[in-house]
Amino acid sequence: MAIKTVCQTPGAVFHTSIKSKQVSCIIDLPKSLKLDKEQAELLDANIHNAMELVLAPYFKEPKRKRIG
Repeated sequence: MAIKTVCQTPGAVFHTSIKSKQVSCIIDLPKSLKLDKEQAELLDANIHNAMELVLAPYFKEPKRKRIG
């Protein structure tokens, strides 16, 4: 179960779609971020890492019982 937290992105509106083979999230921001190339690359890497943490439990192989 997700833990309720205080909103850290006031004004941002999240649109999430979950399908059997696709997960997507679009976020409407209340203001322009005005990022330079380095900042945009860092944001991209951080989003990737955050999504990996969220999705990782769904990629774990079920443990198999040992026979014998």
